[in-house]
Amino acid sequence: MTLHLGIDAGGSRTRAVLLDASGAPAGRAGGPGANPAGTGPDEALARLAATVSAALNGRPPGLIAACLIGLAGHRALPDPAAFAARLRRALGLDGPVLLVPDAVPALACGTDRREGSVLIAGTGAICVRVSGLRAVTTTGGLGWLLGDEGSGLWIGREAIRHAHAAPDDPLGRTVHAHCGAATPDDLVRWAYAGPPRRLAELAAPVCRLAATGDQAAHSITDAAADHLAALARATARPGEPLVLGGSVATSPGPVLTRLHHLLADLAPLLPRTDAATAAARLAASAV
Repeated sequence: MTLHLGIDAGGSRTRAVLLDASGAPAGRAGGPGANPAGTGPDEALARLAATVSAALNGRPPGLIAACLIGLAGHRALPDPAAFAARLRRALGLDGPVLLVPDAVPALACGTDRREGSVLIAGTGAICVRVSGLRAVTTTGGLGWLLGDEGSGLWIGREAIRHAHAAPDDPLGRTVHAHCGAATPDDLVRWAYAGPPRRLAELAAPVCRLAATGDQAAHSITDAAADHLAALARATARPGEPLVLGGSVATSPGPVLTRLHHLLADLAPLLPRTDAATAAARLAASAV
């Protein structure tokens, strides 16, 4: 049996998919995030190895003819080739390991074309133009401290700021309830007590509230979509596909609705498959 391995390694979650020679699913597993910029290279390697082992489910890694990993934090690696070589050894693979930015399989989720742009808005926000297996233009993606406007984390931060000032309106009550905060001061303590990425947990309840017509929540989701559309405008080329990725940009609701309106001329595409499966297909085509 010949297997092709695809991995979608994000900041919050890692997914691995195995496809057989016919392209049929042969294994799947998930694990914690493996972005080396967030966890450190050693921990990222350990998490990737554990997720792949679970997907193999006892089968020998020598069955894997090729592996492609879409890695969040790829551009933060000082030596991607060295990291790929370490991973190849850690997994016990005989075939090649292709390490690419996570935007590469994200684009392949929505189109068969190898040139185009992908707007990813999940915990963070970034827009990348891809050519082949390379990211050639990047806009955004500066992280929670310096950017990521329009992301889930940004939505959560804006919601907390609103709830601190207006704790008794519907959005304020929603945020306080989610965070288990009885007072505005409790809300501030909650925000600073954990990792910044957990602010992104608030994106879903804010979007649900906006969908009911709440003006405060809707102003945040409108602003998020405006920021994301600006990323796409600065990156995408007319005539090339623009694929949306990440839970904020793809979940039905006010952000997606506004993105379709703002980017109508670019005809944004939704994913047709998941990124790990797309990565496995790219691995097979690269052999």
